[in-house]
Amino acid sequence: MRWPRIPRRAPEAPGSDATTGDDRVPAWVALAYLVATAVAVWLAPPVSTTPASLLLICFFAAFQFLLMRLSVPADALGADGRGFISLDRLAVVGGVLVLGPSAGAWAASISALIWTLTSDPRREASSARAVRSIGNGCMFLLAALAAGAAYQAAGGPLPLHRLGLADFGRACLLILILQAVNELLFLPMAWKGMSSSERRRPFDLRSAANELLIGLNGIIAALAFTGFPWLGFALYVVFIIVVAMLFKYVVGIAKRARERAQEYAAVNRVNQTVNSAVSLDELLDVIFREAGGLMDFAAFLIAIYDREHDELDVRLNYDEGVRRSPERRKPGEGLLAWTLQNNKPVFIQNRNTSTHEVLRVSITRGRKPISIIAMPINFGDEIIGVLSVQDYRPYAFRERDLRVLESFAAQVAVAIVNTRLFAELKGNQQELESRVKRRTAELELTTTSLEETMRQKEILVARLQEESRHDALTGLANRRHLDAALEQELQRALRFQHPLALAMGDLDFFKQINDAHGHVLGDEVLYRVADILRQGVRATDLVARYGGEEFVLLLPETDQSQAALVCEKLREQIEAAPWNELDPHLPVTMSFGIAAVAEQVQTASGLLAAADRALYAAKRGGRNRVCQSPGEASATG
Repeated sequence: MRWPRIPRRAPEAPGSDATTGDDRVPAWVALAYLVATAVAVWLAPPVSTTPASLLLICFFAAFQFLLMRLSVPADALGADGRGFISLDRLAVVGGVLVLGPSAGAWAASISALIWTLTSDPRREASSARAVRSIGNGCMFLLAALAAGAAYQAAGGPLPLHRLGLADFGRACLLILILQAVNELLFLPMAWKGMSSSERRRPFDLRSAANELLIGLNGIIAALAFTGFPWLGFALYVVFIIVVAMLFKYVVGIAKRARERAQEYAAVNRVNQTVNSAVSLDELLDVIFREAGGLMDFAAFLIAIYDREHDELDVRLNYDEGVRRSPERRKPGEGLLAWTLQNNKPVFIQNRNTSTHEVLRVSITRGRKPISIIAMPINFGDEIIGVLSVQDYRPYAFRERDLRVLESFAAQVAVAIVNTRLFAELKGNQQELESRVKRRTAELELTTTSLEETMRQKEILVARLQEESRHDALTGLANRRHLDAALEQELQRALRFQHPLALAMGDLDFFKQINDAHGHVLGDEVLYRVADILRQGVRATDLVARYGGEEFVLLLPETDQSQAALVCEKLREQIEAAPWNELDPHLPVTMSFGIAAVAEQVQTASGLLAAADRALYAAKRGGRNRVCQSPGEASATG
């Protein structure tokens, strides 16, 4: 059976297809179903009250309840999944085919009602839970009654003892009607929490196919009950329960793995934003969106501590769909101030039952949040600010959300420190410029030679220009220098018909090195690789850092095959370098792609693109190898 899903309430971009955030079953729907159920029960045949009949009803209700307890959220198998997936349809179909429509419907209804009251994973108020229980119980009873009545009217035997072609057809009719009625009754209950795209496509064919397949197993359950001895049927029931348990266990592992992958991807996107030198406000917006993609919350705040003015700069304040203007607060009492002063995370799952000391000093404007996470933003020993997510439902957050926010807080800290360092660097640059001006004035006053003054200035400018042409970490030529040199060498090669080769190298799995060993060790690897490349080529060759872990070798008077020999030698030297000096478990290899000036490649962009395609071929071919562009295509390594 299907039950309304828990919609995401995370923030969405303008014009996006967001859910309403209200997953409550409307009271009028539950009341309408209750009235319909009363009428259906009055019209249906009475249920036998013999001890044996009551015992069988209890058995199938307990069997269905246990299968419902082993259900998994549908979104665990896909982001667009709705409701829950379980094998309870097996017990419903089996109960109707064994007990008949009335008794089978009562068993299904009782099980659904008790499950919703005691085991539904939603966190909601008791009144909302009661309404949902009534709606679910009535939905199950009406669907089972309708399907069972159609089966009985078609001449289906009760209980089902054998499975001829006609009996199988009638049983399939029962399953189809059960699914159809369940789908129709499901929509009014779930409509408020569905997104606009789900409302345009209210029937989930994949979910329906799963339910129909499970329903067919209900026929087997009925035949096992009537055809097997009690021990055989008990073994069958145990087998179904074990299958459901294994399914729940495997889906749980897969869901946790997917969540962890989503966390890594989100943190990586935030890290890329930090490295792209955008403004701090843009970075905070990115973190806000990434957090919203991983968890549900009603409020999201990021406050930065201004030590100079002793104030909290609340740069981002989102509350129930409203983006509030930035504000400044004096760090007195309150959640943010307590987290800042104590430098400890706050994790409150239910404010109404929590005894956390922060609640004694908490100051709330408007509604009081029930679920709270507040994470200090630290860089080393320095406290920089506070990040907080809040919700007005109890138990809205999990330990996983605490871990995600901790990662985001670290990214915010790096961005804030970078911003401050940039401001400090700019101030130092202005001071340096001022000192250069004063020095120049002194030189002009103390020397009678204007030429000497100009010479000193030209030397200073030349030094600055030279520094702007080299990479700060590796000392190699940077991208600007490479572009100029490549254009110059290319024009010379074309004019005099001389060979010219270009190789593009990329460190294999460099991101894993950074993730496993840290960026400091990663920088040392880049520096040593650059040194190997620099020493392994001629003085007339140019080695440049192209970006990140990519390097480019410009080889004048060298054809493609000669360039391949050079790159193979460099590849072997990099692989054989004593990387264990940095870490015993640090493999470092590099892949190369080579291109040369040819009839079809006579531009700088074409040469770079050809080398990049060859590098891609080397990566695709297994990495740690040298590949040439088509024409002299080969690979070594």
